[in-house]
Amino acid sequence: MVSVPELKQADPGKWRAAADDAVAVAKQCDGLATYAREDVARTVNRCWVGESGRAATERFVRHADDYETSALALRAMAKVYDDLAEVITAAQRDLNSALDYARSHDLKVDDSGRVQLSHPVMVPPGSTEHLEPANHAQGIIVEALRRATQADTEAARALRTVEGLTAISDPKLAKEALTPGSPLAVALALSGGIDGLHPINVSPAQFAAVDRAAAETGISRKLLLAILWQEQQWYQNLSPSLKGPLPEFGRFFDWTLEESVKPDKSLGITHMKPDTARDVMRSNQRAFTLPDGTYLGDLSDAELTKYIEKNPDEDIRLSAYLLQDIQRNPYGARTDKQLFTLYAADTPAVRELNEQYGDESDNRGGDIRTRGRNWDKVEPHLDDAMAWYALTGEERANAIRQLESQTPAGHHLSVDPIYGGPHTGVGTGPAEPGTPSPGPGPAPQPPRSN
Repeated sequence: MVSVPELKQADPGKWRAAADDAVAVAKQCDGLATYAREDVARTVNRCWVGESGRAATERFVRHADDYETSALALRAMAKVYDDLAEVITAAQRDLNSALDYARSHDLKVDDSGRVQLSHPVMVPPGSTEHLEPANHAQGIIVEALRRATQADTEAARALRTVEGLTAISDPKLAKEALTPGSPLAVALALSGGIDGLHPINVSPAQFAAVDRAAAETGISRKLLLAILWQEQQWYQNLSPSLKGPLPEFGRFFDWTLEESVKPDKSLGITHMKPDTARDVMRSNQRAFTLPDGTYLGDLSDAELTKYIEKNPDEDIRLSAYLLQDIQRNPYGARTDKQLFTLYAADTPAVRELNEQYGDESDNRGGDIRTRGRNWDKVEPHLDDAMAWYALTGEERANAIRQLESQTPAGHHLSVDPIYGGPHTGVGTGPAEPGTPSPGPGPAPQPPRSN
């Protein structure tokens, strides 16, 4: 979340200058593309006959395509900068107007945009008229910060696609990649990896459980996936040799735990304490009663531990219902990010700070700040992965084939969503300049006679 100081200090003029520079270079690339394709390549084709001449002509045409693609990428980058500058300029104007209004009404504005009275005032019981200036200023400030944050997020996502265009030399494919939401655009956003983050290593059955739990409770898939990703770190940090959460009871929690359960032990792939699980079951008793009439809340500690560890799908469902329970009180629980923090610590203090700072993390402390920053890191990768899996299988396969056509022959490529595993391919494009072609192997030797 963009803060008040960040929005005040932003310099849209620098983005506009960078956009102007990018457009100027794009025009040069257009000129070079035209020169390479229409002048040099045509001349070479006319004056240099034979196989070598055709190869030289093709090379100059490829150079022209490279320049044209570069021009497309530069113009796309310029548009991102111009659009960002336009939104930030308008948001700054609204912010500064609201700050001037707040000063004139003796109001304090903190870095998150929260507005308060500078001094207590005496008012008749039940009167709220004195709060109207603060509410007016805060409404404008919050909306300005929201627009700036959204513009920043969209610009970052668009620039990832532009960065991916460095792997594209076909102008037609470059234009397709610049179409928002196109399969190739999604694939390019994912081809840059996940910035050192660990993937969500659970089975397809658990991803299906996420879909079911989201539909059953109304909790977003993104939030449930983020919970899986976050709590997975607990397993990996505790036992680094493990590659992901535990698919079955016994790989980490041995059977001795069943005999001596620690009440504060966190269980399952979503890291839930037994007492919390019981609270969730108690408030949603019908949802946690089996078809045979068994109410899971009646299980002993040992039986509950075994049940959670052997049923990761049910653990995901428990987490979804826990988040639904947290959300029933909207104070400090208005967004997925705020629910993400409350999943770890649903306390009055955390809710109050969520309400005060919204989705802004830097003004928070300790584990909550870390958790908020983790959400900021993982959210765009979850968005990209969900966009990838929203495509049909054929759309994904075609996007891989398009990337293969732009990758030098024999080189490997990979599209890496944060969950579901990598989607790989092998280049079918022209070999890199200077790469020797595979030669024939050594002639077979006749068998040696004894």
